Amino acid sequence: MRAWRGHFVLMLLMAGLVALHLASHRSNDELRTELAHLLQPGEQSTASLPTSRDTLEAMHILLNRPQGFSRAEGQQLSETLLAEDDPLLREFALSIDLCRLSRHTDLNVPATQEQHVLGRTPPPMDGPWWLEYVTYRRKVGGKQVGGRRRLDNLELLWYRRALRGESPPHAELSMRLLRSAREARVGPIPRGQ
Repeated sequence: MRAWRGHFVLMLLMAGLVALHLASHRSNDELRTELAHLLQPGEQSTASLPTSRDTLEAMHILLNRPQGFSRAEGQQLSETLLAEDDPLLREFALSIDLCRLSRHTDLNVPATQEQHVLGRTPPPMDGPWWLEYVTYRRKVGGKQVGGRRRLDNLELLWYRRALRGESPPHAELSMRLLRSAREARVGPIPRGQ
């Protein structure tokens, strides 16, 4: 009889986890209601807006469900989030969840995100821009947008400094970006990337 005690405790724990999941599960309609201020920007008052983290949580859940958003809604969300003042929302617009739903060019590049990160002439090359560039090019975009290799130690150092609010050295960053633009699409893609 002692052997069943452990199994019984585990079964109770599993039942508790299922009950907790069912109690906190939100339907697609509930999540869309939470995101109404982004999906229909002019129709909701600003008094009851959810926090950025709540918005991103609801969006992430809905984006990873089978019938979360259409491609047109994903494009609209990308444009809306990139226009926000909150850096957390702008960074999420550069995530893979929204990049795969955005309008793409012939080379499979998400056009909206590409225009936001690299469309300004000249690019600002300050700390916030470097964070967006690394997020989009290295972490999300992949080989089709130039993320063919991992960050080297100097780029990682600049990223860590940008997280602290510092900007990378402008001249050195310009040279590195020019060199990486020349090397893009040249040679085989390294294994594992």
